[in-house]
Amino acid sequence: MIPAYNRQMTTAQNFHLNASIASVEGILARSRQRSLEIHRLDPECGQARVLTAGAVREHRDPLESLLSVARSGMQALYQQIRDVGYVVLLTDAQGVAVEFITNPSIEREARRAGLTQGGCWTEDQEGTCAVGLALIDQLPMTVHHLEHFRTTNRSLTCSASPIFAGDGSLIAVLDASALESPDDRRSQHLVLKMVDTTSRMIGDAYFLRQYQNQLVLRTSARRDFLEITTDGLLAFDAGGHVIGVNQQFQYDYGQSRDSLLGIHVQELFGVNYESLITTVDRNDPIQLRLMKSGSQCFALARAPRRPSVAHSVRTRGVVQRSPESRLTALAGFDAKMHINVQKALRVMDKGVTVLLQGESGTGKEEFAKAMHEASQRAGAPFVALNCSAIPETLIESELFGYSEGAFTGARAKGAKGKIVQAHHGTLFLDEIGDMPLALQSRLLRVLAEREVVPLGAERAIGVDFQLICATHRDLLKLVEAGQFRLDLCYRLNGLTLTLPALRERTDLTALIDIILPQEAAASASSADLSADARTLLLGYSWPGNIRQLKNALRSALALCDDGLIEVEHLPEEISASVAPVFPPQKLFSTGWSPTPFLANETRPVAEEAALLQALKEHNWNISDAARSLNLNRSTVYRRMATHKIIQPNNR
Repeated sequence: MIPAYNRQMTTAQNFHLNASIASVEGILARSRQRSLEIHRLDPECGQARVLTAGAVREHRDPLESLLSVARSGMQALYQQIRDVGYVVLLTDAQGVAVEFITNPSIEREARRAGLTQGGCWTEDQEGTCAVGLALIDQLPMTVHHLEHFRTTNRSLTCSASPIFAGDGSLIAVLDASALESPDDRRSQHLVLKMVDTTSRMIGDAYFLRQYQNQLVLRTSARRDFLEITTDGLLAFDAGGHVIGVNQQFQYDYGQSRDSLLGIHVQELFGVNYESLITTVDRNDPIQLRLMKSGSQCFALARAPRRPSVAHSVRTRGVVQRSPESRLTALAGFDAKMHINVQKALRVMDKGVTVLLQGESGTGKEEFAKAMHEASQRAGAPFVALNCSAIPETLIESELFGYSEGAFTGARAKGAKGKIVQAHHGTLFLDEIGDMPLALQSRLLRVLAEREVVPLGAERAIGVDFQLICATHRDLLKLVEAGQFRLDLCYRLNGLTLTLPALRERTDLTALIDIILPQEAAASASSADLSADARTLLLGYSWPGNIRQLKNALRSALALCDDGLIEVEHLPEEISASVAPVFPPQKLFSTGWSPTPFLANETRPVAEEAALLQALKEHNWNISDAARSLNLNRSTVYRRMATHKIIQPNNR
């Protein structure tokens, strides 16, 4: 992991090349200070670190999808600067060069300097260097000659620019370095511009591939050039929420990524999602206006390559769901979950260990199963083991298996462990943070050597499996407490996905409408929610997350008689969780009775009135209305849908 020293948000204010001399000098000075005081490097010692081919593969494989679009951009850049002795590198987010292009005549010297595949260019390894600063400050940066920390690097000039995914994560760095160059730093200004332009082109090409199954808007402030050049890019989920945005859109319109991800197209542009979809087949740009700033832009909509939630394929007359459909369906209409799915699909079948984090009940095992079904291992077993649900004395035999007569009470013919059972398939270790320390060492050895020795056996068994782990605990804190091995923690942390708690999701209404008929079908019944019951469900904090929601709907279905779930059919912890809208003295002064029954009767009416008043006072600006009510935007949208409140321009 790259330490986030003074990491800056990439906004319109700081994502540019026209940084002042003072700001550049400040960045370089802070880097030199970190190199000495934090990394404790000696500028006179050390030589370029280059990883072995096997180690490079671990860094390269997760980026194969990016590399397939980056190579042409790298080649185009190299053609422009090759005659003056430059090497073009692409590193991953850990600063390891996974691809390079150089002139064979200087390849040996470039390799000696670390300008080759496998070269490690992080600040903690090389001190002040262009790739290291691009990773830390997330800005295009040139480090020229004596500005390098290591004396061995002070003949180099290096210009690097970060590449971002649509969700804002830094995924790679593009670098152009020369072994020899003029002493004047200004000689590198044009090279830095070329590197930055190419990195953005690579990022945009990757964006279009990353969101090929979603609706994408290409935007520009200039109508005439929209069809031949792309400036801004926005990707939307099936519910009309932004799930991806490129750097140029943020720069052009002064919007941070945090303010854009998850926002609904209605709030962003003042148009509904359905009307946007109708423009997909048109060649003429549409004119849009950003609600927040009033800025105008022109856009072309690109249709999804295939539906993002329920894509089906027909085989011999039978309609089947695509392998990815269940995984995508789990994301619902929540932006964070869609980002998780996109990342999961990118590392699928790349041998990357996945760690799922999240509160209990957020659906980690369901997500792991869906990943398995979407992978090339879908035809092999999915084997799950809950490390906290099995006594410590039994977990070793459950995980590694045992041979005949391994211990008293063992089966006569022995037993296969979960690891062997998962051969060619997927092994899911739930609550990995509760695994005993002694077994952590054995698991680490299995992951390193890809073979397991059952208890009491002398011969190792080769195994091949995809490992997915889950925990609701902070593994690094467990490491600090001496309860978890640091080396195993890093081995498991190939890709970490955090599943949001139910209270954090923006699609609670949709989830209720999906889960209720599923539970009804399972119990051979059918029912709908009353307005009061739905309001309580939408306002509840859901400490037990999706698991608690399913149980609540299941019990409510069993208790209701007339096909309508009322407040009294909901579990007591939910029905008692929402306080009356009016305080008791207000109720008495107006003649209302403060009984629970009347409080529930008046709540929807009062809630609708308060919401309408806030919307009108703030000219139907959802964000301002939400702030005045101390609510999230998603909650305001849900309540508007519940009370059938429609903005005036959409009536």
